[in-house]
Amino acid sequence: MNRRRNILILIAGLVVIVVVGAVMARPQGKATTVGVVTAAYTHFQTKLPETGYVQRPETTTLTALVSGNVGQIYVRPGQHVSAGQLLATIDNPQLVDAEITARAAYEAAQGKARSAEQTNATLPASNRSAVVQAEASLEQARFSLNQAIQDQRAGAQSGLGYGGTSAAQQRAAADATVAQRATDLSEARRIADADRDLFAQKAIARNTLDQDVAKLAQAQVAYDQAKRDRDETYAQITRQSPVLADRVRAERDAVTQAEAALASAQANAAQDKSGDVQAALGDAQKAAEDMRYAADQVARLRIVAPYAGVVQTIATETADTLRPLQPGDAVTSGQAIATISADTGFVVRARVDEQDIANVRVGERAVISGEDLGTTTLPGHVVLIGAVAQKSDDPSNTARQITTTIALDHTVPYLRDGMSVDVDIVTEDRAHVLALPADAIRHDAGNKPFVLVVANGRTAKRSVKLGATSDTQALVLSGLKVGETVVGERNPGIVDAMRVAPTAMPTTSPSPHP
Repeated sequence: MNRRRNILILIAGLVVIVVVGAVMARPQGKATTVGVVTAAYTHFQTKLPETGYVQRPETTTLTALVSGNVGQIYVRPGQHVSAGQLLATIDNPQLVDAEITARAAYEAAQGKARSAEQTNATLPASNRSAVVQAEASLEQARFSLNQAIQDQRAGAQSGLGYGGTSAAQQRAAADATVAQRATDLSEARRIADADRDLFAQKAIARNTLDQDVAKLAQAQVAYDQAKRDRDETYAQITRQSPVLADRVRAERDAVTQAEAALASAQANAAQDKSGDVQAALGDAQKAAEDMRYAADQVARLRIVAPYAGVVQTIATETADTLRPLQPGDAVTSGQAIATISADTGFVVRARVDEQDIANVRVGERAVISGEDLGTTTLPGHVVLIGAVAQKSDDPSNTARQITTTIALDHTVPYLRDGMSVDVDIVTEDRAHVLALPADAIRHDAGNKPFVLVVANGRTAKRSVKLGATSDTQALVLSGLKVGETVVGERNPGIVDAMRVAPTAMPTTSPSPHP
């Protein structure tokens, strides 16, 4: 009896369960279609977009260190040069002559010092001064003779042996003036002849013809005057030739007399005067310094590359910024000649707003792109973060900015200094992490994050702990497992415990490596 009652109770319980299940399984309204994503491992990355410009890290403007005229320019913009390579030369005959004179003076002073030392060891002190004086007179006479010989070679009297205009330069200047006046005369004659034909054809007024005929007469006068000036210059140079020759002869006689005076002093010398030796050595040292200075000035006539690099520009004329410097152009000390950049690749300078700089670290990767690069992107990395925040060049941007330097890992042949580029600094780059689209993350009244997990056709609120976020993704540190389905659209109408019909949304591909 009890067994039968138990069986009936069991059957009744099963019926109740079936009925309840049937009731629960009955449709309670149409399910809402909702886009879902599946939680999966993916590649998470955040980028800081900025603009920047390409630069060479080291650029130097090479200037003329002495005045003169451009001799030769051996390079062109865009040319690669090695350290120490000759780029250009400057002509300055005065400096060259000054070095020759300084070297001769140094050799003379050296000879005087050696002679003083030798004389001091052999001659009595009482006559030592006479010997030294005679040596100085001889060296001065030789120096004066050297000046006279240089003047005779130049064909013009300079008074110093260097620094004056030579006869050849005077003749060249006079010939150039005559040639210029001849050209002007020829042009004036051509215009006058053309005007006569035009006047005969009644194509121009008589006044125009008269003006050009008058210009022809003026050109003729200028040409005749230039020839007279040239003839006078040639005559003056011719008259000066015997004067220079006489001077050379006189200086030779002075050298002969000085040599005789020295020989006499040496014959009578028998005393020691070491002070004269020290003076001669001091003079030799001073002459050596003068020679080194003169040699340094001559060395400055050569402009060489301070390091291996690329020639950026050749400077232009001071009076004509559209005309590059050419041989013969006058230059002054300090005037720019060329600009060269170090052969150390390119960098990109970008300005990062002060509120974003905390996310930037030295060594972080960066991706360089832009219109000038087309579809090409260049990898780089942050090498320097500026120490000073500067005011933005954009008036609409009130934030201060920090100059950040990115070194390019490699370049392309058409990259140029000064190009504008787009910069994406990769501030977060993590592989194989659990991440969801930003639209899948919701926040409650307390601003705590949660997601709506979809299971068995219903939504369920699930609190999650988030890590770094970007504009498109958010890292999920806890509260969700790989493979779970989550509402992926930001629709406030989708709430907890709601019947939904899930439909897959595009999502990031999982990382192939754990």
